[in-house]
Amino acid sequence: MRSENRTLTPTLSQSTGRGRNLFAFIPATRTAQLRTALLAISAFAACSIAAAARSRGFVESDGATHFIFARHALQQPIFFLDIWGRPLCTALFALPANFGGLLAVRITSMLAAIACALIAMAIAAGQEYRWPALALIFTLGQPLLFLHSFSELTELPFAVVGGLWFLSYQRKRWWLLAIFAAIAPLGRPEGFALCALTALLLPAHRKFLPTLVLPVGLIAWSIAGHLAIGPADRPWWTWLPDHWPYESGSAYPAGSILYFLGVLPMVVGPLALPAMWIGLWQSLTSAWPIARLKQHAARVGLLMAALPLVILIGHSLLHALGKFSSSGAPRYLLIVAPLWGCLAARGWEWAFARFHWQRTISWAALAVVLPGLVNYDWRILPMPPTPSWQQAARITGWYQHAPDHAKYPRIMANHPGVYFYLDASPWDRSRVEPWSPQAIDHPPAGVLLAWDPEFCLRNADPKLVASIDRLKRVGWIEDPHAAWASTVNADDLSAQPSAENWRIFVSQPK
Repeated sequence: MRSENRTLTPTLSQSTGRGRNLFAFIPATRTAQLRTALLAISAFAACSIAAAARSRGFVESDGATHFIFARHALQQPIFFLDIWGRPLCTALFALPANFGGLLAVRITSMLAAIACALIAMAIAAGQEYRWPALALIFTLGQPLLFLHSFSELTELPFAVVGGLWFLSYQRKRWWLLAIFAAIAPLGRPEGFALCALTALLLPAHRKFLPTLVLPVGLIAWSIAGHLAIGPADRPWWTWLPDHWPYESGSAYPAGSILYFLGVLPMVVGPLALPAMWIGLWQSLTSAWPIARLKQHAARVGLLMAALPLVILIGHSLLHALGKFSSSGAPRYLLIVAPLWGCLAARGWEWAFARFHWQRTISWAALAVVLPGLVNYDWRILPMPPTPSWQQAARITGWYQHAPDHAKYPRIMANHPGVYFYLDASPWDRSRVEPWSPQAIDHPPAGVLLAWDPEFCLRNADPKLVASIDRLKRVGWIEDPHAAWASTVNADDLSAQPSAENWRIFVSQPK
């Protein structure tokens, strides 16, 4: 790759011109860079599709919940408004889920991952990186991003919106900046912070009119939810706060404040991590002295370093304090995946230039591929269903053919696997009793409740946590000697089940 040592990007003034679109750098990028990018995207897509097709399990159980919501959203449009499902993600996955099933949704996530990488490459070109394709490689090479490229979760769709927001700021597209900020809260809670930041940035750049766009997404969500769900005796602007499930406390246990720092190799990549720290330092020092912030490129560089740091520190504090339902999932850091890729690319460029090393892109490609070889010794892919999901499949299979099914025509569960294997909407009252505080505390007639120790005891909404004592106290009847105890799994559902096992409860039959 002799052409790697050439200047391959346009000047910043060319890439940020008013008459150009967000990806205006592409026609001016050298052929070698485009060839590298296409090769990396093709290899990534092939591996992601293979993993998506062969993995019978989910990266995380929450992904199944998002799939279920999207799967039934066209028949029950209320799912488009669901706060758990997130309107942005449900809208993105609804058509693939309805017409193509699970594989189509996973391919949609793969396209979102590739979009993140292209956005990173565009940002790198706008910052005049010598090798913009490095940012694409280090984004696609993030181990956690690869796993989520065949998931059904919210982080990658949000990362695309956040990446386009950042690109809009870099290119001084103020109306697009406001539009993407307005969309962001519909994807994840961090979108509220992005809206607040935009509300500061626009006036700082003397752009006041676009700020009117910022609340549009939340206003539309609140009005639609008020009209579809109600209650009618409350004003529409109270709907979102009334239905927001998160509380200042958390049902999840607190963890170490260094936890997210420890999982950074999973996010950035173990061999890319040193380069990322170098790139972070370079981006921070490029804004010093303060006088340099008069240059837009320096402001962009500072923001590129500041946003990932704020996400890292913010989630570390929430997890350590046990606040706002932080479960400590490493995937939270994926919401700035394009910026992690840009920082790693900047550090990699600096190191190779500083020590006069050759074959910059070739070594970068090797650095992101090598960690994947661990799969040959420590098998992760294809991803199998966990024991919890295997149990959900067994219970669901038994329930559908049980002799007592007529006595208990509806099932109630908080484990998404039950609804996944039933292929039923969680709000289909002909087959399901929705999991709600009302149903937990007032057992509806003719319902079988499948209790599991994972989802029933840990929930971002404390009102949806259902302990064994709570169920027995309000009148649910446990039947450990019933036919399903031996049919499903005699070891897991024994006559004297332990707290780690699934339990079966019933209400009064119809």
